[in-house]
Amino acid sequence: MAHCAMARLSAKTRSRLYANLEKFARSGMGMEKACDSLLRQPRLSRTEREIYAGTLTGIQKGLAIGDALGESSAVVSALEREVVTASEAGGHLEKGFAHLAEYYRRIDRTRRKILKGLAYPLVLIHVAIPVSTLAVTAFRSFSLDGSAPAGNYREAFLQSGGWILAAYLAIFLVLLGGIFLVHLGRTSGLVDAILGRVPLLGRARRAVAMERFSQVFEIFLLAGKKMSDALDGAGRASGSGLLREAAARGAGIVAAGDPLAAALHASPEAFPDDFSRGMAVAEESGQLDRELAEWGRYYAESAAEAMELLAEWTPKLFYWAMLLLVAAMIIRAALAYRDLLEGL
Repeated sequence: MAHCAMARLSAKTRSRLYANLEKFARSGMGMEKACDSLLRQPRLSRTEREIYAGTLTGIQKGLAIGDALGESSAVVSALEREVVTASEAGGHLEKGFAHLAEYYRRIDRTRRKILKGLAYPLVLIHVAIPVSTLAVTAFRSFSLDGSAPAGNYREAFLQSGGWILAAYLAIFLVLLGGIFLVHLGRTSGLVDAILGRVPLLGRARRAVAMERFSQVFEIFLLAGKKMSDALDGAGRASGSGLLREAAARGAGIVAAGDPLAAALHASPEAFPDDFSRGMAVAEESGQLDRELAEWGRYYAESAAEAMELLAEWTPKLFYWAMLLLVAAMIIRAALAYRDLLEGL
């Protein structure tokens, strides 16, 4: 299946796609039949059709489901591929699909709430910049004796348009840089640690990564995988550079004969103390699967709360930034008005 570099898939569509696959996986129907059935649905987008058809072709060629999905389309991320591969290897494919469906459902809900909250600040900036710029031009061109130069309102209007474009460019560059760092943080521990210190965003990323780590780790243990392989696989599927690197180091510690607790305590920057201590007790008492299930639920709730806070506060922070810009424009107009009064 040819990759389409320009293809796009919204978070809402991704959530629906993985929710559909989860239903088929939970029913016990093979993925070949599932993809074939989904391809017969009406009004599929071109990218959805590409993913289903590419996955079906890959499975028919003998690829694992995770690899077939990853090779089906350029829009399928490495994170999605790793989660599906891990859940498939653990024998609980439906859990991987369910996690991805819920993950993208949260992202879609968060984005919609943020965009809704940004409506008023964007209207404010579109009104404040032209009005303040034209006001400054009017004040500077007025005098009782007519000696002031005539105001160039056309130039002022173009200048206000330039300010608005500059604001949009700054927003675009911030978003582009943020997206790049988020993707890089999935494999780089250093970048992940930096992102973890960003208010709101860091907490949400950490909770989602720990949720995914706990769930995949549990899947591997239920499948009877070796502890070192389960730890390393959960780290790779977590989507966190810190957890990925810590899990890889920890897998070596466990493979050398040390307990899991030693591996977790060796990386306090990646694994929270409460998590490490709870896992240590569970390991000694033979309750690791139950402990991981509880941590998975805990971090799922934490992730939902963190993303709600992110959706609530992002528009507020943007609004405050716009207020500062508007305040600067008002001060600029006020200074021009002061100069007008002094010249009378």
